[in-house]
Amino acid sequence: MQHGVKRVSLSEEAKRSKLEKDQIKIKKYRDLTSEIFELRDKKTYNDEALLKTNEILLINPEFYTMWNYRREILNTYKPDLTVYEDILNQDLNFVLAQLKRFPKCYWIWNHRRWLLFELVSIGKVNWKYEFGIVSKLLELDQRNYHGWHYRRFVVSNMELECKDDLPKILKINLDEFNYTTQKIQKDFSNFSAWHNRAKLIPKIHDLIHKNQGLPSSSETDLFQNTKSILDNDLEMIKTGIYMSPEDTSVWYYLQWLLSDPFFKNGFESKEDYLEVLNQQLQVIDEVNEMEKEDTGKDNVGCLKNIVFIKSLIQQENNQDKLTDEIKEALKILTEIDPLRKNKYLQQLAGKVEIC
Repeated sequence: MQHGVKRVSLSEEAKRSKLEKDQIKIKKYRDLTSEIFELRDKKTYNDEALLKTNEILLINPEFYTMWNYRREILNTYKPDLTVYEDILNQDLNFVLAQLKRFPKCYWIWNHRRWLLFELVSIGKVNWKYEFGIVSKLLELDQRNYHGWHYRRFVVSNMELECKDDLPKILKINLDEFNYTTQKIQKDFSNFSAWHNRAKLIPKIHDLIHKNQGLPSSSETDLFQNTKSILDNDLEMIKTGIYMSPEDTSVWYYLQWLLSDPFFKNGFESKEDYLEVLNQQLQVIDEVNEMEKEDTGKDNVGCLKNIVFIKSLIQQENNQDKLTDEIKEALKILTEIDPLRKNKYLQQLAGKVEIC
């Protein structure tokens, strides 16, 4: 069994048949590759050559040399801008079909960016349409890192189109913030959504505070100070901690909330910061006790973050040496998380910082 699928043993005859079919496919692929390289060497830039790159890229979208040749061919249509616009949009459709089949192929995303910038150069790009496309792609695979990275790329270009219209730029980013909330509430393990949220929070905060003339709303009220943002997201993340204490996405985001200068510098006093740290310790301790009742042992994620928060408290109190509580937790981690045993031993020896 592998990934829940039962292995099927092939007979010798079936193996020979499969090998023969594979050999035919390999020969066809090699012949096609040789033919296209010959066309490129001869600087052949026409419809026939473009169709040949279609064939090879449908088989192997990772063949970046073919994408390069394809762009060389497309550029030859540039003198007639009407034709060029049409062929670029046709290629966007070709790329979209490829992305549905291979949503994590870097070269396909890269080629789509190139097509859009070519449309920018002739003043024919439609970023709102592209935004709709990437939104649909993320519906198919909501945790696809490439899709989220591309979404930020599209949003940044939508902002450029707004020029100095700050209310519009703020609206775009608030909508993106709300989008991350929806995605996270649907799946707390969506690391890309947490990551995007971490990028948006300081950006929206700065937009509001550097431009006091922007209209106030229930959405902008959250960003009036960093403490209100922190409280909001700590409350939201609490659900993720209780539901999925083994999920690293939730823990990474919690660590960012508790340690990033953006939030730390927003506290009026050290005591206020320590109070928040101790509140989070209580939450995690409670979850860890629940896990111990169910499994008979500490939860790795809980224990690692107990160590993390206690080390933050140590730093605030200007303590250099590890406390006995931290040492004991690290010793337990060497037993329940053996894959990272050496890391914990190094932390115990003071050779690696905990936070």
